[in-house]
Amino acid sequence: MEENLSRDLPLFPLNVNILPGGYLPLQIFEPRYLDMVKNSMSKEIGFCIHLIKPSRQKEEVSFYKKGTYVEVVDFNQLDNGLLGITVQGKYRIEVLDEIIQEDGLRIGTVFELGEEEESVNLKLSYTNIWNVLEDLSSHPEIKKLQLEIDFNSSSNVAYNLASLLPLTPPEKQTILEAEKNSEKLDFLNQVLKKLGG
Repeated sequence: MEENLSRDLPLFPLNVNILPGGYLPLQIFEPRYLDMVKNSMSKEIGFCIHLIKPSRQKEEVSFYKKGTYVEVVDFNQLDNGLLGITVQGKYRIEVLDEIIQEDGLRIGTVFELGEEEESVNLKLSYTNIWNVLEDLSSHPEIKKLQLEIDFNSSSNVAYNLASLLPLTPPEKQTILEAEKNSEKLDFLNQVLKKLGG
């Protein structure tokens, strides 16, 4: 795997998160984030979404260092006058360092986290996960999302299924943090059992 160089990107800590390949609609209203989106779209670069850690101190924002680099794929003016955007997760990143600008926007030095190379096809060990994703992705409503599913990639299968299941943000974070594809798939197996699948 090539060494991925670090670069400086805006950080957007939220109470929700997104996985690579998934879509997330957002309402943007704070001036610093409106500027971030405007800048992002004019320079055709994305930003990073991170899950905020639960904290008792209101003024203290602490977030998970592993998040997802996203790009804006759609935007519109909402009925309430706010800017609505839809972002798509592209790949996992980790924050090495951050600064906070005068306007409060966080800029992080981040690097892309590569995915585990496939030495064996995990589909044979996790047939049920492939079956559930194949069933879900053939549903007419899901087809409209035009997901880019690569059934030959275990990480892609894990991220796409996790994006479609009703997972909590901490559950999605567990998948983001997992380095091995088998860990992601084992976790999804537990989720499917809980959901009765």
